[in-house]
Amino acid sequence: MIKSLKVVGVALVFLFLLSACSDEVATNLTDAEDVLKQSLVAMEKLDSYSMTMESDQTMTINDTETINMIMKIESDMTLDPMAFYQKLSLESDMEFMGTYETEMYLVGDQMYMFEPMMNEWMELPMDMVEEMGSLSEMQLSPDQQLLMLRNFVEDIKLSESGNEYVLKLVGEGSKFMELAEFFGGAGGELGGMLEFFSELELNKIEYEIFIDKTTLYQTKLNMSLDMNLAMEGETVHTIQSMKATIHGYNEVGEIKLPEEVLN
Repeated sequence: MIKSLKVVGVALVFLFLLSACSDEVATNLTDAEDVLKQSLVAMEKLDSYSMTMESDQTMTINDTETINMIMKIESDMTLDPMAFYQKLSLESDMEFMGTYETEMYLVGDQMYMFEPMMNEWMELPMDMVEEMGSLSEMQLSPDQQLLMLRNFVEDIKLSESGNEYVLKLVGEGSKFMELAEFFGGAGGELGGMLEFFSELELNKIEYEIFIDKTTLYQTKLNMSLDMNLAMEGETVHTIQSMKATIHGYNEVGEIKLPEEVLN
């Protein structure tokens, strides 16, 4: 049972949160809903972006065993055509994991991942490519994120920091579980994993997004999640924090498969 909880816990660490931009100019935005609406309009011109993200997660199993994981992601993505390059590193004090580093390309209907233990690139099966493609479309869609936030607009506080709007949401309890599943589980993937647990308790979720006042580019986002999960007498207390910066809007060139990947 403990092993199963560890596997699920490892899966919880994988976050893919993104944002968007455009040439629109924001003026006289007075509340959170105004900012969200303007950002949704702005995203229509988004062609590409780059992102860096760091996630730190601590899981305590049955109040006796603690597992720490740190994940870092650097990625470039184009939306038309859909393609991405991603470099990922994962550090954990779990005995069977340690440090893991990999790279991944998705170009057209081909997906390749570098396998460090074999020191070679592997082409993933087409059915996995199709699954990842549809998942990525949801995960990496900035309008999906802001549309989700609009469902909680009454709970979002708007402030300003220099040349940026700051939207912040803090919540707890079942009302915000949908939000926790979405942002804490890559667009709903966590929701499927949560079905394995008979008891869920959201202690706290904080989500903070920074939007440039002039361009409406979303420049940074922070999230923290505190949740208890239980099943058949076993419990997992997970605390997760994530920080991401989004940059290089509409500046990413064509993503191609390098020769070393194809050879």
